[in-house]
Amino acid sequence: MTDANTTTLIEDATPPAEGPDGALRLLDVDGAPPGTFGELEPASPPLIDGEGRVRLSFSRVDAYDNCPRRFRYAYVDKLPGKPGPHLSFGTSIHAALEDFYDRKLPACPSEEDLLGFLYARWDSSGFAALPRQEQLAFYRHAQDVLRRFHRRVAPSYRLPAATEAWFELPIGFEATVVGSIDRVDVDDDGRFHVVDYKTNRKVKNRERVAGSLQLAIYALACRHLFGVLPATVSLDFVVPGVMITVPLEDLDLEAARDVVLATAAAVREERYEPTPNRLCDWCDFRALCPAWEGGAPDELLGPAVEEAQRLRRRLEREVRTLRELEAGVARIADELATDDRPPAHR
Repeated sequence: MTDANTTTLIEDATPPAEGPDGALRLLDVDGAPPGTFGELEPASPPLIDGEGRVRLSFSRVDAYDNCPRRFRYAYVDKLPGKPGPHLSFGTSIHAALEDFYDRKLPACPSEEDLLGFLYARWDSSGFAALPRQEQLAFYRHAQDVLRRFHRRVAPSYRLPAATEAWFELPIGFEATVVGSIDRVDVDDDGRFHVVDYKTNRKVKNRERVAGSLQLAIYALACRHLFGVLPATVSLDFVVPGVMITVPLEDLDLEAARDVVLATAAAVREERYEPTPNRLCDWCDFRALCPAWEGGAPDELLGPAVEEAQRLRRRLEREVRTLRELEAGVARIADELATDDRPPAHR
């Protein structure tokens, strides 16, 4: 969503089809991100929901798997990360593709329409630190990606069952997994197919796609939303223009549930030890991490974080106590209602 000033700037800009200057002006717009797509998260929801379940997403599970300490900084301490160009690029592509498929009429939008969706939904938040020519290069690259996508899918275009299908999937009594599926298709035989877009350049092989935790979660979410498991799941690597599809039977849904439950248990136990790895160089919180020289997170963050954690734990305990009291009151009310009933006539 953009504010009034941002909307005015976009309306005053020349559409990108009319020349590169339009793209340059568009890239100057300082609007808020248009939304969240696939593994990209909205404003961070509470870590423990109202029913006492740990609230996870694929992004959160993946973050914990990569480094529990990073998970803590991002989702417990809620320290802000830095927007980056690749994240904004992916957000913009996802948004344009959502508009491409979220239609009322079955006719395929034109290539010009698709580029217009990109123009309207361009997220400039991650490009502010880049020189103007680099910003423009990202925008033109996104245009090229979508032109190739249009050529690939236009001949077989059909409206999907859903785009950006939001789900809140309970996993046992311990966790809820939230997220949105980029696209859910239904074929002529009524079979469902889950598609997730990826904007990285490297294509995963079939074995890695079959082992994708994200796709396994989305398959379970498909059943939760539509009452049926998908026949296939796919990763569509839109930059190189390759889609890898695997049948449902290649997924290990039980293993996915186990990973989610194990992550939920670790979060409840507050296990947030750092795990140094090759991703540390790109971590927004490296300067705080005790695994690296100079890192002293608790001292740098101050006592406020520890106090917030203490209050959060206290709140969770009080919520559990309240639920137990409510259950007790309900039982007593049922017993009183039973005692007040007149005897049955024989």
